[in-house]
Amino acid sequence: MNYSINSVITGSHPHYHTGYEVIVGIKGNGTFFIENKKIDFYPGIIVIVPPNTPHSSVFEGENERIYVNGEFGHVFNARSPIVIYDNSQKEGITLAKMIFRNRYAKNEYLSALITAFAHFLMQNLKNDSEINLAVKEIVNEITDSFFESTLDLKYLLNKSGYAEDYMRAKFREVTGYTPVEFLTKVRINQACSLIDMYGNSLSLSEIAERCGYTDYVYFSRKFKMITGVSPREFMKLK
Repeated sequence: MNYSINSVITGSHPHYHTGYEVIVGIKGNGTFFIENKKIDFYPGIIVIVPPNTPHSSVFEGENERIYVNGEFGHVFNARSPIVIYDNSQKEGITLAKMIFRNRYAKNEYLSALITAFAHFLMQNLKNDSEINLAVKEIVNEITDSFFESTLDLKYLLNKSGYAEDYMRAKFREVTGYTPVEFLTKVRINQACSLIDMYGNSLSLSEIAERCGYTDYVYFSRKFKMITGVSPREFMKLK
C-alpha cells in the first residue's frame, strides 16, 4: 500500500506530488493556490489535487489539515483540482481523522479505512455533480418560463428524476431559496425591470400578467413582500 498521510498546521510553498493528494480541512481558515485557481479553505472542505499539479497554501492563526497522498488513480481521473464538501454528518472529517490516527496501523486495517474514504469521496462527488446539474436545470427552466402563469414547479421537481421532497430540499440547499421563493423572486425582479422601462406605457395589471400573475391583488402582495413597497409606490419612486 503506497500512501503518505500527514496533518499540517502551517502553510506551504509551491510543490507537487506524483500521485493524487486529498486535503481535508479540519480547523481554521486559509487559501489554497492551485494552478491559476484560488480556493478558500475552511473546516469541511475537501480538495483533490491531481498528480504533478503545483500548489501552495497560506494560513493564519490556528488551523489543521489532513493530507492523504497516493494511489487514487482508480477513483479519480481529473486533470484539474476537484472541490467537494463534507456532509452534515461530517463523515469526511471523521474518516480523515481515523486514517491519520491509524496511519501506523496494520496495512489491512489502514487499507480498509482508505477504501471507505475513497468510496465516500466518489459518492459525494457523484451526488454533488448530479444534484447540482439537476438544480441548475430547474433554475434555468424557471428563469426561462417564469412568465407562464401555469408554470408547474411540482412537475419540474419530479422531472429531475429525484423524489420531489428530496429535490425540493436540495434546491434550497444549493440556491438558498425554496422553488416557490425562487420563482417569486424572479417574477418580482422582472416586474421591477418592466416598471422601470414601461411604467408609462403599461398598466400595473399588464405588467403583472407579463410576470406570470393573473391575480393583481396577489401580485401586489408578493411585490410588497419582496420590495417593501407596493407596485404603485414603487412606480412613484422612479
